[in-house]
Amino acid sequence: MLNDSIIIEWEGKELRTTQNPYINDEGNLYSASAADADNNGYIITWEVIDFETTDESSACNWNNPIGITLVK
Repeated sequence: MLNDSIIIEWEGKELRTTQNPYINDEGNLYSASAADADNNGYIITWEVIDFETTDESSACNWNNPIGITLVK
């Protein structure tokens, strides 16, 4: 499992994960909670690109999420 925060730039903001990404029940997406510098909450989602790997660091393109949702 990934244990370090993932930091991405999105719409001029730096988002940092606040939990380890977790895989969904179907095994095709990872998600994690994140926050920006103003402590706004987000959910970031990544698509699994390598279903054969046992190394989660290469399972997704962690720098290129497929979804970012602001949560209040």
